[in-house]
Formats: sequence, structure tokens, C-alpha cells
Amino acid sequence: MEIFYAIVLLVLATIVANTIYPYFPLIPKAFYQIFAGAILSLVPLYHHFILEPEVFMLIIIAPLMFYDGQNANAKELRRNLGSILSMAVVLAILTVILMGYVSHAMLVGIPLALAFALAAIVTPTDAVAVSSITSNMAVPERVMGMLERESLFNDASGLVAFSLALTAFTTGEFSVGAGIKHFLVVFLGGLLIGLILGIVAVWARVYLVQSGKDSSSVIVPYDVMVPFLIYLAAEHLELSGILAVVAAGLIYSISNNQLRLSSTELQLVSRSTWRILTSILNGFVFVLLGVSLPTVWVNIQQDHTKSLSAFVLLAIILYLVMLALRYVWIRLDWALIQSEPKERRQNAVIGALSGVHGTITLAMAFSLPLTLNGHAFPYRNTMIFVAAIVIILSLLVPTIILPFILPKKTLPVDPDTAFKERRSLVAYATERLVQENPDYPAETQEVVEILNSQVTSQRPDRKKLQVILNQATQIEVETVQRLSDDGTIPASFANRYVRILVFKSQMSSNNPFVNVTLWIRFVWHRVEHGFSRRWRRNQRIAKQRERLAAQPHSEEQQRLAEQRIAQEQKMPRGRQSRNNRIDRERRENFLKIEADIYNTVIQFLTAEANIDNQTEVNVVRNYYNARHRRFKSQENGDQQNELFIQAFQYEYTYIRQQRSANVLSSELADELYQQVSTDQMLYMQEIADAN
Repeated sequence: MEIFYAIVLLVLATIVANTIYPYFPLIPKAFYQIFAGAILSLVPLYHHFILEPEVFMLIIIAPLMFYDGQNANAKELRRNLGSILSMAVVLAILTVILMGYVSHAMLVGIPLALAFALAAIVTPTDAVAVSSITSNMAVPERVMGMLERESLFNDASGLVAFSLALTAFTTGEFSVGAGIKHFLVVFLGGLLIGLILGIVAVWARVYLVQSGKDSSSVIVPYDVMVPFLIYLAAEHLELSGILAVVAAGLIYSISNNQLRLSSTELQLVSRSTWRILTSILNGFVFVLLGVSLPTVWVNIQQDHTKSLSAFVLLAIILYLVMLALRYVWIRLDWALIQSEPKERRQNAVIGALSGVHGTITLAMAFSLPLTLNGHAFPYRNTMIFVAAIVIILSLLVPTIILPFILPKKTLPVDPDTAFKERRSLVAYATERLVQENPDYPAETQEVVEILNSQVTSQRPDRKKLQVILNQATQIEVETVQRLSDDGTIPASFANRYVRILVFKSQMSSNNPFVNVTLWIRFVWHRVEHGFSRRWRRNQRIAKQRERLAAQPHSEEQQRLAEQRIAQEQKMPRGRQSRNNRIDRERRENFLKIEADIYNTVIQFLTAEANIDNQTEVNVVRNYYNARHRRFKSQENGDQQNELFIQAFQYEYTYIRQQRSANVLSSELADELYQQVSTDQMLYMQEIADAN
């Protein structure tokens, strides 16, 4: 149960951080997640929390790297192979060597092998962290592409260098030739096993789809399991599991055309599942960092209280060395990103600052052994502390500096404009649908209600809502009065209906609970009235019995009197029939009123609706639709399907007309087309499932 509670708390911390972030987007999401993790560390379950590196790499890193490979552009990778080798292999190895000697010089007593291990820990970069920091900034396309490609492969370089350094420290032996050979075997072997297993995984998935086993309950779990199995297989062979899952993800990317040969529902479910899963896992990384920091802080204080400032200084120097090395590398165009001469300086600054560390750095730091030859592993807490400071610096520095260098990201389509046009599109389709289908008002309004629910993302304005409700109530009163004047319903019933309606309308504007109160009072009145009527009848029968007992009668008269009393105790059949007839007449009158009121109010709402009051009109429309459905026993499903198809066609027509008139840009039109197309696919899939 502890594992279950731990996972639930991690999920909750991630959700809380992601919920707060939109309110203060100037601070990167990663910082909210780290802070949430730090608060989570106060929970007793997370006291002295120790991250299991093997579990971390398998459960979190493997699916994230697989997803990154799956979404990578294979053609771009082939075209930029030189840049990948330059940044992810050559620069990574040089960084490890240079920072290893710097660490050895600054940390008195640390073995050179452990200094190289520390350098390998802080070398890998994290494109996810970069995206978190630069989400609102326009990073040059070439620089961002370089960072994404680098982060796919330099993780393996750091991991192999880290493994070699640990082996050299624990065994006391190191050979340059053997080290290079081991690096190539692990690096290239990981790629090879990943390519082979990726091809097998794609073939098996295509076979499942073609054999009819393409339900989301089969394919989606299969896709999720693939990176775990491939990672375990590569690690079992002592190859790079990270590179194996990246290579398998690239195979999935290359085989995209074959993988699309599945149902629309499966593609949507699969895409949504991966998006949600990776979002949660990315949040886990920084939440776990926040959870781990207090433990690292306590341990470092217990071990080396006097050297704490020296460790912070070392972390700062290591970060500055990496920053300078990346700047020189990109400035001299050794990164092979083909920058224009006038852009190299700015690209070098952006590329250097964007070398953010996170996921792999944290995993490698915690993968340091706890013990060595029965004793605590030397410098373990120091190395974890330095790595944590480097991660925080790499997140904090670009967060402060990059906004002064990079302009704000200008989206191809402004979200507010897109939302406004989406509302206009739905309003157009709604108006056309109502005009073209006067014979099916109820079915039409149900379709209109569903369409409008897709563009309602704000709370209704209370004042506007009250005005529209008052107008609708006035229309109800006028409609009932007209039906009474025409003789369609009795005047007494109309007066009673209007009194209740007006009273209810006036009270509901002041007290949100008045409907419940009014209903309770109405029911109690019915109960009280029935009880009073029975009590009076019983009293009358009792008096008749007293009179009968007081006066002498013959046996025949006594028998007849008893029969009259017995009949009095029962409701006469004529009275019961009369009550049934009254109830039936009342229901018929109410249905007449309801039908006329519904049609009249809906016509008013359709004419009244515009972009500014669409939310409030939708609330009132939904109320009347729900009320009308309670008295409608049958639904015309086929007619509703036909109305939905018409509505989608009207939406396409609106986009085409607005695009032809140059009211919509091509980007906005494409986005609206995609939204309508997605809605249509989902609806058609629901129809297919229902049939």
C-alpha cells in the first residue's frame, strides 16, 4: 500500500503544480513541480526519500525517450547526422574530460575517476526542460532543432562515460583502448538492438491491426509496454537501454504510414494516452527532484558542514565551464547547424544558455552506489548535491536571461481570435440549422445545445443571464395569456400557471434555493390538503354514526344506514372518475402550454443570440431543452444524426466563405477545418459504436 500512496501523492503534486502554472506562466512549470516535491517531502512517507535509479530509468526515462524518438523527424535526423555526432558525442566527451579535471582540482581528495563520474553526471541536456523554460519565447528554429537532436543521443554518451568512470574507480583499472571499445559497443549496440526490436514491435502491431485485433484495449497497452520491454532487453545485454528505446521510437516514426492503418478512434486514443502519460512522467521528474533535495541537504550537512560553500562554488564553476564550452562550440560553428554569420553570436548565446540539465542528470546522480566494500560510498552525497545545484542553475539562469534575448513567441493563430471565430462558426451553423429544420424543433435544439457546449469555456455573466431569463419568463406569460384568450386552455388554469411562474421567477433572482423551497412547499401543500380532506370526511362519518346510534331504527333501516356509512368511507366511483378526468385535462393543458412556450422561447433565444451573449443564451437554452425533454417520451435518433451532418456542412461552408472573403487567414482556416474535422470524426465514430 505504501507504493500506491507514494504514486498517488506524486500524481497529486504534479496536478497541483500544473494547475498553478497557468496563473503565473512567467515562472517555468519545472519550478512549480520542484516546489511541490519539496512540500511533498514533509509527508512522513517521503522522509529520507531515496530514489531507486534502476526503477527511475525504467519507468520514467524509457517511455519519455521512446516518445521523443517516436515524434522525431527521421529525415531531419539523417540530414543533421553531423550535428548530432558533434554535439551528442564529441562535445559531450570533451565536456566530461574538461570538467573532470576541474572537479579533481577543486575537490581536495576526490579520486580522478569519481571526478570524471561527476562530470559525466552533469553533462547530458534535457530538451523537455528547455521546452518548459522557453514555452513563451521564440527560440530560433535551428537552435531548437539542435537542442532536441542533442538531447536524444547525448544521454547515452553521459551514461557510458559515467559507467566507465565508476568501473575505473571500483576496479582501480582503466585502459583508453578498452574504454573506447566499450563506448562503441554500448553506443552502437544499443542503437542496433533498438532498431531490430523496433522493427519487430512495428511488425507485431501491424499484424494485430490487420487481423482485426485493433481495439484500443489491445493496441494502446501494447504500445505502452514496448519501451519497457526494449529497455530491459538492451540492459540485459549490457547495451544502452536509452539508445535502444530512442532507436525503437525512430522506427515507429519512420513506419508512421503503416501505423495509421487503424481506426480513427484508436489513433485518437493512442495519441491522447501518450500525451497524458508523458506529461505526467515529465512532471514526476521535477517533483522527485524536489522530494529528494531535503534529504540531500540533510546528508550533506551531516557529512561536510564546513565545505558546503565549496560545493556550491564547484557547482557554479562547473556550470560556467559548460556554458563557455557550449558557447565556443556553437560560435565557431562546430555544432554544424549552418547558422548565418550574423546569427552565430546570438545562436551561440541561446544554445549555451539552453543547455538545461534535468532528467538523466538526476537519474545518474542517484544511481551512485550506496556502499563500496561494506562502507559508505565516498563523496556520494557531495556528488548528488553538486548535481542538484547544477540542475537548478541550468533552469534558473536561462529563465532570467533568455526573456531579454528572445522575443515572445507569436503563435500562427492567436488563441483568442481562434476562439472567437469558433464561436462565430457555431453561431452560423446554429442559425442555419434552425432556419432549415422548422419541422423538428426539439431535435434541432438538442443538436444546437451540443454544438454550443463545445465553445463554452467561460462562466456566464449573472446580469446578462438574469436579463435573458426575465425576457424568457415574460414570453412564457404572454404565451399562456394568448392561449387563454384563444380558448385553447381554461382561464383558471392559465391564471394559476402564470401566478406560479411569476412568483418563481421573482424569487429565483434573489435566492438560488427558491426552486427547492417552492417545490417542498408545493408538495407539502398537496399532502396537507389531502390530509385535511380525509380528516373532514372522517369527522362527517363519525357524526353520522353518533346520530344513528342516538335514534332508534328498525333492522332494515339500520342495515341501510350502515351501507351508506360504508360507502361514505370509500371515494365514490363518480368522484374518482371526475378527479381522473381533471388530472388528464390538466396534463393536456400543460402539454399545450409547454409545446407553445418551448417553440416561442427557442425562437426568441435564436434571434437574441450573438457572440457577446452566447454563453448566457446557451445556459437558458439548455434549461428549456432539459425541461422539454422531460415531457418528450420518444427521440428521433436518425433525424438527429442527419441534423449533425447538416451542422458540420454549415460549419465547413462558413470557413470557406470567410476564407474566400479574406476574413480568415490560411492558418486560422486550417485550424478551424481541423477542429471541425475532428468533431465530425468523433461523432461518426460514436454513431458506428452505437450501431
